[in-house]
Amino acid sequence: MKASQESDGESEAEEPSRARMPTAHDLETNALAHLAGPVRAWFEAMFPNGPTPAQRLAWPPIASGENVLLVAPTGTGKTLAAFLSLIDRLHREHADGTLMPGLRCVYVSPLRSLGYDIERNLSGPLEAIRRRTGDETSPISIAVRTGDTSAYERRKQREEPPHLLITTPESLSLLLSQEAWHEGWRSVRHIVVDEVHALVPNKRGADLAVSLERLSARAARDPQRIGLSATCRPAETVARLLTGPSRTCQIVEAPAPEGAPALELRVEALVKADEGGHRGLMYRRLLRRLAQTFAENRTTVVFANTRAFTEKLTHDLRRGLEEHADEVAAHHSALNAERRRHVEASLKGGRLRAVVTSTSLELGVDIGTADLTVQVGLPGGVSRCLQRVGRSGHRVDAASRGLLLAATPAELAGAVVTANAARAGEVEPLRPISAPLDVVCQQLIGMACGGEWSADEAFDLICRAEPMAGLRRADFDDCLASLAGELSAPAGAYEPEAGWALRWSAPRLWKRQGRFGLQGRRVARWFWSNVGTITSEESVRVFVDGVMIGTLEGAYAERLQAGDRFVLDGRSLEFRRLEGLIVHARASEGESALPRWSSDRQGLTKELALSLARFRECAAGLLAEGPGRLETWLGTTHGLDRDATEVLTQLFEGQERFSEVPRADVLLVEESPLDDGYLYTFHAPLGYSACEALGRATAARLGRRFGRDLTLTVADLGWSLGLSDGARLSAEDLVPVFAAENFEDDVLEGLDRGDLLARRFRHVAATALMVLRNPERGRRKVGGLLWVSQRLYPLVKAACPEHPLLRETRREVLDDVLDTPAARDWLQSGPLLRFRALRALSPFAAAWVVPGEAEPIHFESPAEALKRLHARLLST
Repeated sequence: MKASQESDGESEAEEPSRARMPTAHDLETNALAHLAGPVRAWFEAMFPNGPTPAQRLAWPPIASGENVLLVAPTGTGKTLAAFLSLIDRLHREHADGTLMPGLRCVYVSPLRSLGYDIERNLSGPLEAIRRRTGDETSPISIAVRTGDTSAYERRKQREEPPHLLITTPESLSLLLSQEAWHEGWRSVRHIVVDEVHALVPNKRGADLAVSLERLSARAARDPQRIGLSATCRPAETVARLLTGPSRTCQIVEAPAPEGAPALELRVEALVKADEGGHRGLMYRRLLRRLAQTFAENRTTVVFANTRAFTEKLTHDLRRGLEEHADEVAAHHSALNAERRRHVEASLKGGRLRAVVTSTSLELGVDIGTADLTVQVGLPGGVSRCLQRVGRSGHRVDAASRGLLLAATPAELAGAVVTANAARAGEVEPLRPISAPLDVVCQQLIGMACGGEWSADEAFDLICRAEPMAGLRRADFDDCLASLAGELSAPAGAYEPEAGWALRWSAPRLWKRQGRFGLQGRRVARWFWSNVGTITSEESVRVFVDGVMIGTLEGAYAERLQAGDRFVLDGRSLEFRRLEGLIVHARASEGESALPRWSSDRQGLTKELALSLARFRECAAGLLAEGPGRLETWLGTTHGLDRDATEVLTQLFEGQERFSEVPRADVLLVEESPLDDGYLYTFHAPLGYSACEALGRATAARLGRRFGRDLTLTVADLGWSLGLSDGARLSAEDLVPVFAAENFEDDVLEGLDRGDLLARRFRHVAATALMVLRNPERGRRKVGGLLWVSQRLYPLVKAACPEHPLLRETRREVLDDVLDTPAARDWLQSGPLLRFRALRALSPFAAAWVVPGEAEPIHFESPAEALKRLHARLLST
């Protein structure tokens, strides 16, 4: 990687004392020199104050053809920084009479909505430049290709490719698999990837990185790659995802424009001292506070973290606002795409007073008029917090303003730490994903859709992508063997009807003499219907009066009875019937239940968890000097009002009175009685993912010792285990429980005693196309993939324990879902173990750990459990 470009624009020289420092005018003039004719004239007329720092720093290397990663704050003109130089080049060719039809630039966005937003933001300048040139139509064509694109538009794009194609990772992979597009890639000269930092830690990024290598291999020459990113670290990790390990990349880290207002972020507590945190009371206060922000601001974006809570807030806010009810909208991934785009357009046009969203508006959709973002509960990470706050003040001269609302003492402490880190710009380092084997399988099928391949050439191409650089040839060969049906477990299967015997599908690929290809065009149709790595629970579509509103999870929809009411799009709906994968409903009034969606959990990052543990430790040290000392620190250093300081002071005083506030280098274990046993709460300075790894290992070790079932509850900063029927621990018993030896094996055993591995295998198998999320027309039904977890997973585990998809499932769970490396590292650091036997739950246990949902961890057979229950009944 090349060194990061200095944000103040200094030029390097061997004798700095003789080098003249460039002025802002020099930088602006040099940047504009890369634009010519009508493009420059349009820009100077539209932006009389000149280019932003992001544009000044990015245009020169982009114009020179270098690969560029532009890292800049939200609302600093990144879109024009990336595209204007490319548009200028195309206009010059048009003026010279050399502009030819065909693809020149491929823009990839992780969000469909962002792609449509970019189309709107580019269409305006192109039209304005057209008027300056006097052309009847713009010489530069632009089109969007996503899963929502009509058949007519798809055919038109294939026959007459646009100069600028806007797409998503999934649609790009699909297009690359179609022979009709192969020739079109030859003319591509530029690739732009937006919000590229969001792709680093997940399988979508790995999938896209391989697709970019496939695109580059089809192009006449290696296209220039341009990445756009919000503030991230380390930038080198993002640059490697963009370009791969073999190319250089100029990293441009641009500051905010001079004089730009600083970020404004406040923390408020909904809870007060001496209150028990009554949910109804806190919720009523939340509704009143949100209504107040709506009245004080033109447009407010509310982040509610989960889709269910988004629906509840939208529904209840509309009822409370009455005459302004139509000015409040919901936005999340389960709503119909057209509905989401309508909300985005209304938001940008200033026609909405508020939008409530889960996470779907975090990335760079332009929502222009929003001047405040409210985060209800904790965002989980500094990067996510900054991304959300950046949705407001989405103009160069406006401040990004955010408000964090905390409903519990634990949320309040977490909000203080999050806000401090966000103001300081302490963004968490990104954790890149490494060689996911289910993505390898899907890419091999996609490559075969376009023709026959040499296995050696395919392996070399895949390894050019940064996430796949560490792919072992043996793992690649196992993936290929699996797809060709050569392993003990079949290559794929489906269950025509619930309860029927499994029918194994034919192999996806043929393989012989070092080459492979597609096993029939039917497999290509399967690939086109199932492309992508986005995993979610099976869903059904909801229609009201013939109009699709959104989706519900199939498991939830199956439990609905005629007359049941639920909320979707902030509206109360009455369930009428379920036909196949379609829910028919009608508008209703009255109390309605909230749908349940999986995979909405957001825990603290390990960096924020450690900061919170240190915050608690520091607070305890100040409390030792007197409550007044702590209250002063909370008020002056952290900007909390009197009510909030009293809430936290009371929390820390209570914990010190009943137990102790653990230091960041301590593992505090608290024992408290249950009706039929004891609850052990473990306090550790770790985020949810690492705590779950430790909780699973602890459960496995204690389950083996006692030989009976137990319950596990996981949270940020700790976990708890429930033991019954006389099982009890002492401080001495706990020492071997936290040995670092064989830690991963015990985590896996703890996972096997639950259902997480089986559930994740369902997603891995679907990504690898071992099973089909969307089978051929007419075959899909609710619950169609449940058998993958319940029946296929144990079958594959028994027949082929080292199947590549089982290995990928274990890797994904240990490293991506859980944070096993962080948990192991913490154990190896040798934390001090402290044990407290208490008469009841401590305030920290009640605030942080116990409110979570307990999961049974099974170590007994049904017969053993029944025998133990019988013995207990006889003894009473």
